[in-house]
Order: sequence, then C-alpha cells, then structure tokens
Amino acid sequence: MAEQGNRRLTKFYGELSSLEMVLGALALEGVDTEHPRASDLYTRGFDCQNLGAFPMLEVLVSVAAEYGAPKPGDEILDIGCGLGGPGRFLTDRFGCSIVGTDLLEKRIEIAKALTCKTGLDERISYRRADATDLPFRASAFTLAWMLDVSMHIRDKRGLFGEIARVLKPGGLLVMHEQLGPLPAAMKPVTRQAPYIAPSLPQLIRYVDDSGLRVLSWRDTTPRVLEYFHAIRNRLLAAVANTAQSEGGPWREQGQAILNGYIETLSKLGGRTGILVAQRSEPPPRRARRRRRAR
Repeated sequence: MAEQGNRRLTKFYGELSSLEMVLGALALEGVDTEHPRASDLYTRGFDCQNLGAFPMLEVLVSVAAEYGAPKPGDEILDIGCGLGGPGRFLTDRFGCSIVGTDLLEKRIEIAKALTCKTGLDERISYRRADATDLPFRASAFTLAWMLDVSMHIRDKRGLFGEIARVLKPGGLLVMHEQLGPLPAAMKPVTRQAPYIAPSLPQLIRYVDDSGLRVLSWRDTTPRVLEYFHAIRNRLLAAVANTAQSEGGPWREQGQAILNGYIETLSKLGGRTGILVAQRSEPPPRRARRRRRAR
C-alpha cells in the first residue's frame, strides 16, 4: 500500500514539477533566467507549491519569530522541500543553512538546479529521503520546516518521532497543514494522491506523543481560501482566452481540484493552519530511532 501511495504521489507532483515551466515563467517576467535572485522566484510563487505560496511564508516566519526567528549559522531541515522555494526564502531572509529532503527525485533535481542558478548552493543542500526514516544524526537541526506534507504520510508516529529525534533540545517544528476529516468534495484531490489528514486533536496527540510540545496553532483558512480563489480566477481567465480544446482533461482536473478545496474550506468546515512545537529534552524512548552519521 505504501508503494502504491508513493507512485500516486510521484505522478501527482511530477505533473506539477517542471524546470522548463519555472524558467519559462521567469522569462515572461523579464527576469534573467541564468542568474535569477532567489526572491525573483519565491515572491512570484514559481517555486512555492505550499498552500498560500509566498504570502503564507511571510505569515509562517512571523509566527515562528514569536518563539525564535532563524539566525545565521542555524541549520534547518526542510521536509518535503518540493522545488525549494520556501527553503531559499529562509536562507535569503535569515542567512541560515538549509538541508532539503523530498521523496521525489525529480523535485530534488529541480530544487538543486534552481538553487545553483540563484547562487545559494553553498548554504543549501538536498537529499532524497523518506520523512519517516531520516538519514541524519540525532539533534542535528535547530528548526524543522514542513509545509503541507504530513497529510501525505500515513505513519504519523514515525514522522513526528523522526522530527523529534533530529531536532536539538529546544528546537522548533514549524508546519502548515490541512486538517481532516476530508469530505467527499475533496475526492478530485484524494484520487490523485494519498491524503491522510487527522483532526486537530489527533494531530496534537501525534506531535505530543513524539516528544514535541505544541506551542501554538493558528488558523489560516481565510488566507488559503483567498489563494485558491485567485488561482481559480486566473484559470478561468486563461480558459476564456484559449480554445476549448486546449488543456483538455488536465484543465478540467485542475478546475475540479480547485472547486473541491474551495467548497471544503468555505462551506464544509475544512480548516488549515500553522502549528509550532518545541523539542523536549530528551524525547520519549519510543520516539527515538537508530543513530546515523550525516
């Protein structure tokens, strides 16, 4: 079952991930695609596949700063890094170092290419890794950053146990996520990739049981709804300006996914939010995993 879920996830995000598409969008904006700045990418959302894109990154760091903003010299783990935009944002803004991990090799390759083009490759590195079995030593990171990733992972205890293991005592987990249970309106999305979204009490229990203490939960539903409405409006404008035969099934699928999110978050009680948790000292025995050399 896990292998089948990984194949679905690979297909779903693989179709959304293209270096040529990102560079083409930059070129249309008049940006030098050989030497772009990191901000040329993330402020336009071209390399940010998180819910809410760049504006949500600003919200996330403002919430995290209440408990300690990243500092130069900090090493941050970006779990499910995607195309690398959020990690490059953190390095660009705070001068910290990033290790990005993702299950999909294609996204790792694109993230590496974009990071090299922006000149941040000395402070950002990437590894393909399963988030429930991280290839890092214990207490390696000051902060773990995870945006809209845990809902794709069935083994929540393994996920949060590994995060607790690799965080330093007092280190922070900053995550954004959609809560469950997911209604039938989300089927256009859940048919494409595995979605195992717990309720807020369940999520807090998973986090607490791992040796992480929840410090804050902030609802972001209105911001995410605004984000999806903006995408749908752009899609509808594009449809009006192109022949009906162009885009075909992909365009119809995209509209169904957007409609599912909007109905869920606006009418059916769906919620998204930011959770901040802190690593206790030491984590519970059951949350510890075998040590590895980095």
